[in-house]
Amino acid sequence: MTAPSLNPPAVPQRVELVDALRGFALMGICLVHFMEYFELYWINQDPTPLHNFIFFLFAGKAYAIFALMFGLSFFIIMDKQAKRGVNFSYRFAWRLVILLAIGYIHTLYYLGDILSVLGVIGLSLLFVQGLSNRRLIAIAMLCLLQLPFYYQFFAALNNLTSANDNPAFFSLFGNVYTAIEKASLTELLVLNGSDGLYAKWMFFVESGRGLQLIGLFLIGLVLGRMGFFTQADKFERSRIKALGIALLATIIFYSLNKYLAQLPANFFQETGMAKWYLQQLLDSYLSTAIMASLVLLFIQLHLWQRSGKLLNLLAPCGRISLSIYLIQSLVGVPLFYPYGLGWYKTIGQTNSLLAGIIFYTLLILLAHWWVKRFYYGPVEWLWRSATYLTTGVPFKR
Repeated sequence: MTAPSLNPPAVPQRVELVDALRGFALMGICLVHFMEYFELYWINQDPTPLHNFIFFLFAGKAYAIFALMFGLSFFIIMDKQAKRGVNFSYRFAWRLVILLAIGYIHTLYYLGDILSVLGVIGLSLLFVQGLSNRRLIAIAMLCLLQLPFYYQFFAALNNLTSANDNPAFFSLFGNVYTAIEKASLTELLVLNGSDGLYAKWMFFVESGRGLQLIGLFLIGLVLGRMGFFTQADKFERSRIKALGIALLATIIFYSLNKYLAQLPANFFQETGMAKWYLQQLLDSYLSTAIMASLVLLFIQLHLWQRSGKLLNLLAPCGRISLSIYLIQSLVGVPLFYPYGLGWYKTIGQTNSLLAGIIFYTLLILLAHWWVKRFYYGPVEWLWRSATYLTTGVPFKR
């Protein structure tokens, strides 16, 4: 194996199914962002049936699909470079550093950024890329099982020291949201880069989202090796079986979750934290089951000619997913935040969902226009150019 070449490879061939699925995930992320007023919904919650439905479908699931695609993209990039005789590990680490920088800048503007998290946790892929599929799946399952919650449930149940204290992100986010309501744009940037950033990372640690991301990265890597997306026809029978299992798991975990929710907070012990940890565990399992169901159902529909043509309308968004993701907050934050139009106080859930649908429709039209004229989205081009330390990456068709 040779050292990484500074010359970027030719414009990559696209896998339409992958682009369409990534565009679908972006749609879900967009709708959730609008429904939660780009984080400010949690200041004054309004859990309407419409809100509950959108969150049931996409909250914690759309970003999980994005994470799955991240693992797949890692395989595609590393595999192509390996076939060229290039060890791309160091270059990929540099690529993640750039993503972290983009994500950090984005976090200053919008606290709900996921890019910086992907940039940090994505490094885990470099340490396991040489493992067999069997070992990768075993590690992924350990991550998705959320084993720390089992210990925390046991500790809270037995009133071990500090076990029944509220997770730190409860109060951290409460303080951040209180400050956001009074913040100017400049104050928001400072707040998100300090207290907000700390609260966000504590959430990913304490909620189990960080472990879930690692598990999904590894599953995406394994699916890439198998050709699950690039040779989808080969997996039809196993995919249908997996869809049935995922739907059954969704029903089971949803039923358990609903049963647990109606129990008194102190059902297990006085302070109620044991119940909270058990709820978090079931929520994580339910979210993973719904995400798997959405992905498998999407693939099945994509393979059918009529529905596939409709779903392919999302593919251009998936091709420039990084730019589309950033545009959402660049437009949405000023609409909802106090320093802008302050919609979070007045728009309501129904109108916000309609605004999100209209906005993503416009993004689809923009993406279709863009990919006919350019090889990459503007941020994708900058990311790729910075990765290879060159401006020789083709841009305009």
